[in-house]
Amino acid sequence: MTQQRINIMQDTPVVTDTQEQPKIIYATVAERFVALLIDYGIVFLPSQFITWLWIKLANPELELWQGVAIVAIINGLFVLYETIFSCGDRMTLGKALVGIAVVKQDLSGSVSFVRAFLRAVGYYISFGLFGCGFLWAFFDDRHRALHDFLGGSVVVQIREKSGAETLVLRGLGVILLLLFAGTIYFHSFGGGALVDRWYIRHARMQLSQIAKLEEAHKKMYGYYTNDLLRLALLSGDPVQFQRDTRKILEPKGFKIGVSENSYKISAVAKDKKHTRVVFEP
Repeated sequence: MTQQRINIMQDTPVVTDTQEQPKIIYATVAERFVALLIDYGIVFLPSQFITWLWIKLANPELELWQGVAIVAIINGLFVLYETIFSCGDRMTLGKALVGIAVVKQDLSGSVSFVRAFLRAVGYYISFGLFGCGFLWAFFDDRHRALHDFLGGSVVVQIREKSGAETLVLRGLGVILLLLFAGTIYFHSFGGGALVDRWYIRHARMQLSQIAKLEEAHKKMYGYYTNDLLRLALLSGDPVQFQRDTRKILEPKGFKIGVSENSYKISAVAKDKKHTRVVFEP
């Protein structure tokens, strides 16, 4: 309860409020980053596991659009998760573990659902700007990033932390940052890139189709051929066959070597590394 005292040393009594207002401490960049990676992992890791399990059990040949759809669904779930648990006095698991919460920029209460949604979408805008939206937090006096300005929010600490806990959070932030950067590099530029895997897999599938046409040509004419146009005519739809081949394989580097009783097909896929694929019966 607020205590009130009257200053009897003055002619006019002055009512003073002796209750101390709680000190607002804004969340550090390290705290926010650790919470964000925990929250993204909550959505991303189970989704990745379910996708991996589905591929292993059902063994589907994912088309490129299916891979893109999976990524879109995962990130859509993250936006929904962040929106629901950033409004109405709720907090995400990552923020709860770190001890921070999202509130209105005037500190009057929690943000609305719409503001929380704009804030969640702001993560992707910041990322699309090559991370510049996140770097903003290093220069703002309240550590606000671009998505905070979109959501009209700030992030505050909800409990005090010891020096050891702060040190652990900073160390965890560095470790998670390295893992996060490594994952992005692997999926974007390494052998695990989704688009690159798609091109390599479909390049091999296209060579398999060409090999089937070689066998059909051998059966019909008694010899193998290195003329791709003759093989295209056997496909039933030569125009579509050539379109598929140009879509999957580089124009240069394609070669069919034939002998009396065998053949070898080699080509270059359209991935970043221009991987050479080979088919031999």
